[in-house]
Amino acid sequence: MFSGRPICNIATSLLLALATTASAQEVRHQPLNLDEIGELRIVEGTIRGNEIVDYQVAGERSQILSVDLMTSNLANYFNIVPASSNEAIFIGSTQGAVADVPLPESGAYVIRVYLMRSAARRDETAKFSLGVSLGPPEFADGLSGGPDYWKVAAGGGYALNLRAGPSTRYQPISKLRNGEVLQNRGCRLTGRERWCAIRATHSGVKGWVAGRYLVESAAPRRPAMAEGGPIGNGVAFDATGFVPCAAHAGLPLRQCPFGVVRDGPGNAGLWVALGDGAERQILFEGGAPVATSPADTLSFEKAGDLFQIRVGDERFEVPEAVVTGG
Repeated sequence: MFSGRPICNIATSLLLALATTASAQEVRHQPLNLDEIGELRIVEGTIRGNEIVDYQVAGERSQILSVDLMTSNLANYFNIVPASSNEAIFIGSTQGAVADVPLPESGAYVIRVYLMRSAARRDETAKFSLGVSLGPPEFADGLSGGPDYWKVAAGGGYALNLRAGPSTRYQPISKLRNGEVLQNRGCRLTGRERWCAIRATHSGVKGWVAGRYLVESAAPRRPAMAEGGPIGNGVAFDATGFVPCAAHAGLPLRQCPFGVVRDGPGNAGLWVALGDGAERQILFEGGAPVATSPADTLSFEKAGDLFQIRVGDERFEVPEAVVTGG
């Protein structure tokens, strides 16, 4: 289960103040009664501009307050604050849209839903859905809980939906094949159902899947790297191979070993060994090369499914499948 920790430094207090306080803000207070451990409450609402909604819940020391936010506006966040304090124990703008917080003391807590100040000044609107539940202390096992890898065991030849958040409220973003190996990024309870954050080891796509369709798996076999291949940044490569490259102007293209770390559709870090220990990193975002390291001029053309990339005097031909895994 993901665990939040009390944060008590000056920078955090300032961030909380910037995100949630202004004399002109309108605060709506709404109590939430969580009658049973594991009961999931779904709350839907809308805020505009400087509006804030404070959802008030009560819990016992060490119980896990679980909250997840689905929203139409990327500037929409929530914080969790003890009713008796101004010190946030979870800050959504820095910690994300999913919280599993062990309550430090018995008492009342506020789930504060708001728009960041820049969006509030533009009088933007957010339609949101909150999932809120209380869980018993024994589920606070942190990211260390569970195996390092899962395997999809949906059965019957079905594919498993990968969702943007830990609930069927969230739309599927991809499908995972039976037997596909997934990196475990931590599990949590949404109400009484276990959901697990994963990274698919082939494509790098990230999301949430229902835990009942997962079984423990051994680590995937990593692709072999050719002698003299790139080292990368220490993250295991999702794929290795060769791409045509030339390290200097006027040289013909030759086969150069590469390694790639994928980060979901169209996003990847590609390392190509140029020889004599030199390697070139090219960052892909949104299906296109956008940056390189060491820094140099970058340009590219795409013909069909082949990227023709220039970095300074270097040239590369990179099939789209290297980036996407397709």
